[in-house]
Amino acid sequence: MCGRFSFFARRADIAAAFPFVLLASDFDASIPPRYNIAPTQRTPIVGSDLHASLATWGFGIPHTFNARAETIAERPLYRRSFVERPALVPANGWFEWEPTPSGKRPFYITALGETPIFLAGLWEMRERMPCFSILTRASRFELAAIHHREPVVIGRDDALRWLDVSISPHERGELIAPRAEASAHFSVREVRRLVNDIRNDGAEVLAPPMEMESARDLPLFSPSAKP
Repeated sequence: MCGRFSFFARRADIAAAFPFVLLASDFDASIPPRYNIAPTQRTPIVGSDLHASLATWGFGIPHTFNARAETIAERPLYRRSFVERPALVPANGWFEWEPTPSGKRPFYITALGETPIFLAGLWEMRERMPCFSILTRASRFELAAIHHREPVVIGRDDALRWLDVSISPHERGELIAPRAEASAHFSVREVRRLVNDIRNDGAEVLAPPMEMESARDLPLFSPSAKP
């Protein structure tokens, strides 16, 4: 359901993928690459002014770093932000975990070409500081086997529409509703358990798992050999 994500794209990468985003000239110097972003930490978001600026992940209340897309328009905490303060959260990918007897097994999800993506979000001011939540919905396709929720990814063609504060709640809801695509859109790979600790925030968290990490979670019997 997106409890961790990465954002390490540089200014040139973002400009190539999303040329409408306004980036400060010192973006690369002021925004370091992040590989393991957790709730309560700060990361850039893009608002309706199209500028990328830092905000805190979470609405300052426990369990508000994600918001369910299915009920977002009715919930008092998010209702006004849904209409007036849409946001796009730049990311390179996000993490999900599969429970196993030996601990949580992490997977990293990216776009098929590993290009930067936008997660749908809402922002708000709390104690005079911007904060945001990421919208999630029921997982589909290749993601459903890992976790029952997935973050809402806003495609390039819908990005400016999502940020348009003049559209109706109904139109905004259509942008985050599941669509009828029948093909895979994401790449899923297992990564090292280093990512389980938020203190680990280097590129090494995206490395394939060590042999001992994967082997200890293999089933005792193959499906055809089960008694």
